Amino acid sequence: MTVQTAAEPLDAAAVARLSARHDEPDWLRDLRAAWWQRAEEAGWPTGQEEEWRRTSLAELPRDLPLLTDPPPADHPLDPALAAAGVIFTDLATAVREHPDLVRRHLGLRETIAPQAGIWARAQAGWTGGTFAYIPVGVRVDTVLHARHRLPATGHAYLPHSLIVVERDAQATVLQEIESPDGQPAWFGGTTELIAGEAARVRFANLQRLGDAVWQIGAQRVEVGRDAEVTTLDAEIGSAVTKVGLDVRMAGKGGTSRLLGLLAAGGSQHIDINTVQDLVASHTTSDLLYLSALYDEARAAFYGVTKVRPEAKGTSSYQECRNLLLSPKAGAEPIPVLEIETNDILRCGHGATAGAIDPVQLFYAQTRGLDAEEAERMIVRGFFEQVVAQIGSVPIRARVLQALAARIGTDDQEVAA
Repeated sequence: MTVQTAAEPLDAAAVARLSARHDEPDWLRDLRAAWWQRAEEAGWPTGQEEEWRRTSLAELPRDLPLLTDPPPADHPLDPALAAAGVIFTDLATAVREHPDLVRRHLGLRETIAPQAGIWARAQAGWTGGTFAYIPVGVRVDTVLHARHRLPATGHAYLPHSLIVVERDAQATVLQEIESPDGQPAWFGGTTELIAGEAARVRFANLQRLGDAVWQIGAQRVEVGRDAEVTTLDAEIGSAVTKVGLDVRMAGKGGTSRLLGLLAAGGSQHIDINTVQDLVASHTTSDLLYLSALYDEARAAFYGVTKVRPEAKGTSSYQECRNLLLSPKAGAEPIPVLEIETNDILRCGHGATAGAIDPVQLFYAQTRGLDAEEAERMIVRGFFEQVVAQIGSVPIRARVLQALAARIGTDDQEVAA
């Protein structure tokens, strides 16, 4: 398959040509143009923002040609689910086949200010991405698995994924992105997840990008009244990853659980900033991110829990723990609480960074393991705090397979 690209910078004219190339409807052309205007107004992060002080964009390969016709992603869907009204396809196909439905949700919401420029660029210049729609009351018991495989040629790829789970519906979605090692690339993917009233959603994002790829992206999650949302971010590949996660507890009684697994080696740099925005009353939002860092890898985490004045009776916690497996590895976890009401049930945080406890390592070796095996066992046990909370067996298997490349595992664990 020949991958076509447009050897031009992303600007207003390129956005217009992108719409013309795919013969998009007027409403989408106008939407792209409006978002590009916002991108220009927002500009690029300066590095002075608190969320961007730990990641410089000076070497981001932003002048690479835009991937205008990405390889089609896999979006398998059971015919019975399609008959029930479930839609699971790439976003461009959804625009053609379900324009009214896409128009009701695409490009209507902003994200946190530090990510505004990144978000706007993807909204204006997206190619590829996933559209998942679960109608009212429909339960999807299998995993909706979107798998994106990118070519080896240097490119900028800005996919946008939109996942809408309506009232009383249920779904589990796995989004997997992978590319080969080698040439530099810029992956600017964004994802928006909307959970309606009393919806139940599990969403996992598994990133296995090549060793020369810059991932600069954002995710936005909106949790409706009495909805329950669990997200998992597993960051394994890339040279540099900078992701902003904006979770808005918009409906009374909503619950969110945010899980993260970061496994990095070499000179990888991973920087995550999160906002748990408790807008409605009687909501619960908990976060647990774990990282294992080898060689000279570094991880930064800047997490904000914001409790609005009207958010009465809420419960929230954020925890970020980092295991340093080399003297040259480093971590910088920074939790922040912004509490604007005194009527809360719980609001707290925990953050650690350190090497394996020598006593723990010694104890493992007294059980017949050599030093390398003992380290692997301890790292796997460390990650089990998150792995055990992955309710989907297929997702757990994919995540363990991805982690194996970094930390090692055995066949029984992967098959479990």
